[in-house]
Amino acid sequence: MSNQATKHPATTRANRGSLDREAAARLLRDARSKDADDAVEWAYLTIPECLGARRLKIRMLLRQGNLEAADALIAQGLLQQPTNASLSYLRARSLFAQGKLEPAGRELRLVLAQRPRHRGALELAGRVARGLGDARRAVALLERAERRRPDDQIRSLLVEAWLDGGRPNMARKVLRRMAAPTALLRAGVFRSAGRLLEARELLEQAAADPTAADHTDVMTQLIDLLERTSDLQRLRRVLEPVDTDRPAVLARAGMAWLAMGAFHTAAVHMSKLARVRGFRAQALLVLMVAAAMVNRTRLADRALERLRRIAEPISPRTVAEAWGRGLLGRLLLDQCSARKAGADPHTGRLRQLLQDASGVFEGALASEGSPSKRQRRHLQRHLAVCRQVSAQAEDEVADSPAPYSAGETRRAA
Repeated sequence: MSNQATKHPATTRANRGSLDREAAARLLRDARSKDADDAVEWAYLTIPECLGARRLKIRMLLRQGNLEAADALIAQGLLQQPTNASLSYLRARSLFAQGKLEPAGRELRLVLAQRPRHRGALELAGRVARGLGDARRAVALLERAERRRPDDQIRSLLVEAWLDGGRPNMARKVLRRMAAPTALLRAGVFRSAGRLLEARELLEQAAADPTAADHTDVMTQLIDLLERTSDLQRLRRVLEPVDTDRPAVLARAGMAWLAMGAFHTAAVHMSKLARVRGFRAQALLVLMVAAAMVNRTRLADRALERLRRIAEPISPRTVAEAWGRGLLGRLLLDQCSARKAGADPHTGRLRQLLQDASGVFEGALASEGSPSKRQRRHLQRHLAVCRQVSAQAEDEVADSPAPYSAGETRRAA
């Protein structure tokens, strides 16, 4: 077979530099209608100077998760057309996928200033506003998007935005307009209205189908609900089968194990999760805290060193939550052990743990890869809280009476 027979129909003239407008249009129509990666590649390789072909290529890269290559093409396009709304929208999509919400919001404001009825930009701006905690703005943007495209996808986001704003009645009204609301949305409305038993039953039924598209979100919400209701027996049963095939669920389970005092279980599972790209930072954080809670200082130090080396971002809020959960789980274990032995739970262990946490925050502040000003403020705030609570713990130990006997009761601290 000749080489010419294997080429795309439009490429022979392209290679000779004589591709006409009709062939280019036909190639683009082919790429758009099939939406297949090979068709998009042919279109871009043949007519790379065409903005339509560039957009198709960028969308393909975003769909594949190749954000670095997508950003490079977007940057090239914006150099040629700095005010192009389509390229700004694609840049916002890339920033949103990287978790950079504030820059994504700025790009979307530029897009909506030029094209205020752009339904994709309205939807993405609503998602960004939710991520930034601005429920009122999210509702306003998503209502505009619903008027442009009244489908269940937009309405589900609108339900979640109303729930974020503490308005379950408004969320219920939107839910009634949906053709097929998911169990996750219905459970969220029940939970926001205080109907926790009905929410739990819905989530448990949905969690029974591991092939469902929203299974990860269902499991995460179920863990949250069981923690909120302190249903530890059900929580242990739900967490038992969780493994690395659902890394987002396993990451959430790690936080739950810390608060339960299941430090060995957390360490074993987080060691496996630390090999999964995108979840390494949180896995190493939970592993470090779990190791520190059981005095495995070498393991904690190794986890901290690995955490400093990897490029994955982790927020100071997540760091503070992990340490708070670890301290709570350790105190619960100490309290149970002390009561069984008839000893005073105030053994000074809390002070040691707080000193360990302070050392971690001080190390992060003094690390070679210096944190940003915002991260530094967060770390300094966490460090101040640790020192303050440590001082309070010392005062409580100084004021505490002699150890309790096995039959005595103890006033809650």
